[in-house]
Amino acid sequence: MCTPSTKRKFVNREVLLTETVTIPCRRKSYISFYPLSGMINRLKCVPFILVLLTSLFALPTPDTFITVDRGCGSTYFAGESILITYRVAAEPTDTVIVTIKEILPDSTLHVLLSNKNTDPGLMYSMRIFAQPIYGRETLLMEYVIKSESGSSWYATECSFYIKEGTYETGSLKIECNHTDFDIFIDDAFVVHSETKSVLIEGIIGGGHMLTVKKSGCKDYSVPVTITPGETVTLRVDLDCTIKDRDGDGVPDEQDQCYDPLCDMVDDTGCPLDGDNDGVNDCEDICPDEKGDRESRGCPYGDADSDGVPNNIDECTNPECAIVNEKGCPKDSDSDGIIDCDDDCPQEKGDKKHYGCPERDSDSDGVIDDEDRCYNPDCLTVDEMGCPVDSDADTVFDCDDECPQEAGPRENKGCPEQEEAGVNGIFLVVLGIILAWKITRSQNL
Repeated sequence: MCTPSTKRKFVNREVLLTETVTIPCRRKSYISFYPLSGMINRLKCVPFILVLLTSLFALPTPDTFITVDRGCGSTYFAGESILITYRVAAEPTDTVIVTIKEILPDSTLHVLLSNKNTDPGLMYSMRIFAQPIYGRETLLMEYVIKSESGSSWYATECSFYIKEGTYETGSLKIECNHTDFDIFIDDAFVVHSETKSVLIEGIIGGGHMLTVKKSGCKDYSVPVTITPGETVTLRVDLDCTIKDRDGDGVPDEQDQCYDPLCDMVDDTGCPLDGDNDGVNDCEDICPDEKGDRESRGCPYGDADSDGVPNNIDECTNPECAIVNEKGCPKDSDSDGIIDCDDDCPQEKGDKKHYGCPERDSDSDGVIDDEDRCYNPDCLTVDEMGCPVDSDADTVFDCDDECPQEAGPRENKGCPEQEEAGVNGIFLVVLGIILAWKITRSQNL
């Protein structure tokens, strides 16, 4: 009998993360008796099988990385969908805890994923939308690998750029026959609506896949084309004839367990217990390690899940797993900000900058806190970090070939030479006429 697949759902306001873990089937083995000649013929395949197994064990170990669909260093327009993919390479027996942070060009920090247990070597993905904050954006992946020898903290990052452009967007109005539903566009969570009608603005023009989900109803998916500058209205009729009283995604007719507080269930609707310790995964803080109910499913009574047993743990910090041998949060750079909250754990900083030193993203000599203009291509700026226009001709000094003389943009900020030449000739002629009149009057 096969053990069913495991389904887990992780939903954030701007991020949809879906993970599917398949537990392999256990097949019965049978013993057959063959004639001696048949057994000898089958033994001839043994060397080939040994060579095949040796080559499989020699396969390279997958690398640790975090990247985006266009690659690190690429460029997106505001409003575009960005697919994030990441993986942590570790031993199969290790425990991996991952946190992913989004650092916007204005130094605003968003936590996309917090202290999530992931399987070593397994690739995960999530999707976000580029926000209209222009400049360099960084995805910082921090991860802790716990092994029998101890715990180690690591970090890696991927940067890309958000730029302002003419990317046109439209709107989508959804009229639904039910309330309290979730809307996804291209597999990314967009909004939760408590009313039957909802308007979504700022959608990139072109084709998209719309999905509407509501507990106890069939998912509604349909392709939709967004016309820039216009509002597309779509009628959505959800089929909620399938009853699911506990909201775990398994219809009542197939559900063998009523548990409205747990949606991590198998195909029969019963809570999963991945480590078989008697504590279901919804209540198990350590779902991949056997423990007891008193310790919420963790071994050795590790109440705060930091990898340090309670008997030697001197600090209770359930929100931080980057700790020392005594179970207390680390502060690697000794700046007074623990590594769990420090975006730059190897550089001293302050709380205002989330543990990082002051930055000058556009290298114009004005720190980001005081810089009101992001202009990496211009270093001639004022005290607010904005490009200077000395002659007030609307052409910045960085682009003005005559920064002290007003001129049109078409002439690169310099005055028109033809007009200057005509004026000069006129003055010379006028001077000659005046000189001739003066000379003539003297002669007379």
